[in-house]
Amino acid sequence: MAKRRRRELVEADQFHATVVSLMRVSHAHWTEWEEEWLEDEARRPTDYIYTDTERVILDQLIACSKTFTHYSECSIQEMLKIAYPYCKDFDEDDEAFLEQVHAWGATDVKLRQVSRLASLCRLVEPLERDETVQELMRGLRKRDSSDHRRDENDGYGRFA
Repeated sequence: MAKRRRRELVEADQFHATVVSLMRVSHAHWTEWEEEWLEDEARRPTDYIYTDTERVILDQLIACSKTFTHYSECSIQEMLKIAYPYCKDFDEDDEAFLEQVHAWGATDVKLRQVSRLASLCRLVEPLERDETVQELMRGLRKRDSSDHRRDENDGYGRFA
């Protein structure tokens, strides 16, 4: 029993460290719910044992924080060259997204951002789908369809 409790506390320390590291990810564009969840988890007492549901959510946020420099055969810069000239033709949210990523001079973006950028590129010209992104986004869709979530357009939630 004591060994199990120690193991759980070690796992809790690792969980907490991962939460704190996710809070520091630049350009992650967490949804409001995700930011609040990360903040709440970071404030847990040191002896708190995280639930299986919390672990599932953390794994999904880890997936969202994954950085991409390419989608299929296109670099992020190549994708911006495809979509950015048409930014005024998209809705206000998409225009703002493209303006922001373009202003960064982004050469890498996070999962939801690359998925959204790919969707916008596909409106302009054919773009092969990226299996890694597709698989990760399917995992997020499962989470989004469960009872604990958000509007899929939050946090650049467009799906490729």
